[in-house]
Amino acid sequence: MFEMKPVARHVLLAVCGGLGVSALAPAVAQTPPQQQQLERVEVTGSMLRRVDAESALPVTQISIQDLQQAGVTNAEQAMKLITSGGASLVSSGSVSQGNGAASYASLRSLGAQRTLVLLNGKRIVSNPFSAVGVDLNTLPLAALDRIEVLSDGASSIYGTDAIAGVINFITRKTYKGVAVGGEVQIPQEGGGEVYTANLLAGFGDLASNRWNVFGGVNYRQQDSMKGTERDFMKTAFIPSRGFNALSPTTFPANYTQGSAVNTNPTYPGCQPPTSISTPQPPPLGLNGTICGADTQGFTTVIPNQDQWSTFLRGSLALGQNHTAYAEYFFARNELNRTIAPSPEGGLTMPNTSPFYPGNGITPANPALNTAAPISVSWRTTALGGREQTGSNDTQRVVAGLEGIVAGWDYGANFLWSKSEIETEFLNGYGAITALRNGMGGLAGAPFLNPFGAQTAAGQAFLQANTITGVLQTGTGELQSFSAVASRQFGNLPGGPIGVALGAEFRQEEMVFKTDTVRAFQTTSSGLAGTAPLREGDRDINALALEFSFPVLKNVEIGASVRYDDYSDFGSTTNPKVSFKYTPVNSVLLRGSYNTGFAAPTLTQLYLPNQSTFTGSRYFDPVLCPGGVVNTAAGGIASRDCNIQFQQLQGGNPNLTPEESKAWTVGFVIQPTPEVSFSLDYWKYEVTNNIGSIGDPAIFADPAKYASLFVRCSQADPARIPSIPGCNIPGGDPLAYVLNTNQNLGDTVTSGVDWDLSWNPRATPNGRFSVNWRGTYVDKFEFQKEPGGRWFNPVGRYETQFTDDGAAPGPVIRLKHIITLGWERGFFNTALSYRFTSGYKDSNAGIPAPYNDNSVGDYELWDLSVVYTGIKQLTIRGGILNLFDTDPPYTNQTARFQARAYDDRFHNPLGRTFTLGARYEF
Repeated sequence: MFEMKPVARHVLLAVCGGLGVSALAPAVAQTPPQQQQLERVEVTGSMLRRVDAESALPVTQISIQDLQQAGVTNAEQAMKLITSGGASLVSSGSVSQGNGAASYASLRSLGAQRTLVLLNGKRIVSNPFSAVGVDLNTLPLAALDRIEVLSDGASSIYGTDAIAGVINFITRKTYKGVAVGGEVQIPQEGGGEVYTANLLAGFGDLASNRWNVFGGVNYRQQDSMKGTERDFMKTAFIPSRGFNALSPTTFPANYTQGSAVNTNPTYPGCQPPTSISTPQPPPLGLNGTICGADTQGFTTVIPNQDQWSTFLRGSLALGQNHTAYAEYFFARNELNRTIAPSPEGGLTMPNTSPFYPGNGITPANPALNTAAPISVSWRTTALGGREQTGSNDTQRVVAGLEGIVAGWDYGANFLWSKSEIETEFLNGYGAITALRNGMGGLAGAPFLNPFGAQTAAGQAFLQANTITGVLQTGTGELQSFSAVASRQFGNLPGGPIGVALGAEFRQEEMVFKTDTVRAFQTTSSGLAGTAPLREGDRDINALALEFSFPVLKNVEIGASVRYDDYSDFGSTTNPKVSFKYTPVNSVLLRGSYNTGFAAPTLTQLYLPNQSTFTGSRYFDPVLCPGGVVNTAAGGIASRDCNIQFQQLQGGNPNLTPEESKAWTVGFVIQPTPEVSFSLDYWKYEVTNNIGSIGDPAIFADPAKYASLFVRCSQADPARIPSIPGCNIPGGDPLAYVLNTNQNLGDTVTSGVDWDLSWNPRATPNGRFSVNWRGTYVDKFEFQKEPGGRWFNPVGRYETQFTDDGAAPGPVIRLKHIITLGWERGFFNTALSYRFTSGYKDSNAGIPAPYNDNSVGDYELWDLSVVYTGIKQLTIRGGILNLFDTDPPYTNQTARFQARAYDDRFHNPLGRTFTLGARYEF
């Protein structure tokens, strides 16, 4: 049997940090009175998930050793070890849309905007570009000690936006010595290689010298991988599965003339592998005798990424009871991505062009009216792929003082954090005015050839009219002052009462700037028509109060409340109550209830609207209803049928706040010191959700969402030149659909988490261990409008569901991880099994009999071996994805760069070999 340790201040730093953000411990010791005393407990214990460090709230701890064994080299990869996480928005998502090169966490599939990510219990400024949370790519890992995950609503302590929970990255507090290390990860099939190097150095001893200063530097590089580097995803056209994600804008170009001609001069041979024919009828094939662009050969499904970070901390003891400290970190994340050459539609070629069909270079077409021009859909391969670099420089300064005064344990700190992002165009974006002039031979421009090789003059003209340089920047800034004081007073049958008071004053600002002159010329960038400047700011003042009541020796009640006042959305008060009951020493029962409030973030309100192509192909509900061209209304098959339309995404200043309720109830049992098991049921209700409707939902019900369809006659005139369909005569084409942030309906989700650990004593054959933790989602239902229909994405790809705020998808029903450990002598070996359950596939636009696909379960085995037989040297080796398992096939197309797999849940790299070392001086 065991005896619980005192944890009266399990998370005291909460109000000082979250409020700035950390927490008060809601657990008072269940030990004899003479042993009771305040104890700083910033971790859950040296042995993971031991019941003697359990509070009334479910906290999962992931150590640095866990991360190393799993081959984790940045914070984004660490999310794979959090089973309560949903479809995290990963760095590869920046390939398909500008997002500031960011990656985000999403607990309970409730989204990044409801998941609070902290560093040492304190806030970091959010990425200001196109998301609403802390960019995981900016977190410094050089001095990381562990990650703690609170999978429970935490608005009453950590801040009103912690609806889904908190992920706290915790560094060392002190360090003395010097350590250098590095690691390589080499996929067996090449592409996506990872290289890391790090240095950690510290001086002084806080206990003997009264001071300590240490710092760490970390560098990580990941090489890019193209879509053709793995067989399972090498093409966007898989007729054996009914899958067609080809683009009708290709090279050599397709051309049309009214509704009578829709062809390609190279059809049916086309120009494989980047341009291929599809003789099958739609929806498997393309419309007419045209070619389709297979963009996988151009697209980097894993972008090239460079990450640098540094972390510095200094501590100074001021007498026996006070410590001053300061922290600084700087992180730079730079991500370079390449996608297919620019698709330029609506280009008009007159019959005077030497490249007009029948003028001696391009084959004639008897169906043409040679007295009239043609409309060309051309992918500008002569300029190469569209290449961008997105970078994010994030820094944070914290200066604080903590100690004991008159029996009060106090902490206070000032925090400043800033994020600066920019998007730079490197190659592949031709100026639309020049392209139109070159297609028509206007304004002295040489005629351009969309069907074959350019003339020397044409190539020089294209290169001279390529848009490069920084086109968009964003800045986010956060300042705060927070303070907390706590103590014990009085006595109840179970011991003294714990109390804490906290206050926080916080300012948030954001600014977006767009070079509108050059953005106007880049039709395929999505930035044309963006406002040159959008900005916003707010002040938040907060007060918090928390009690822990040990009403009996084996019963503890926790209560907390937080008041927040927003300068732009008014005030809100959110309480939380919890209990912990220990009927016998080996059993702990626990539960909690809380409310939450989340004002729209500055990004959700003020992010500049920008356009991007829809992930899937659709039919214009007016000009091509049901796939039938409406020629009477001016419909044109190549322009209006089975194509990717444009959608407008971004902020909405008319949003209103979200509110939430959350419950947890569970138990922890520890029948022996070596075995512990916890099980927690959880439920969340979120009302007035903020999110985007999603293009699948909009096109699925055009009557309901008629107001979101914007025709060329209604579109912003500044955007018209950049919209291909609006530059092809005939009818009133669809310009774009409005898919900006909205207040939607409600969300309800529930399920269970569990954690089983077996850590027996050492045997003659070594020390063995087993850990099994997982999450099962019993229910997830949501609405797209207040009082509307309920949708269920659990175990099925739901086009109406957008966890990451952009692409639709499923909620995974079951995720669990089993880790088997064996330690003997100088060797420490771990074998891990990660399971992600399958789901019913999208099947949207997939013809019978292929439209009943289910995505299979995803099972990965990882092996890690650590050797410490050489003094001061640690060597690590391992194999990730031991059995070289390919991702299960999916026919979704919403993840632009991920063909035949989903990068939010599955890894395309395959078997990967790792080798690393660390030397301590």
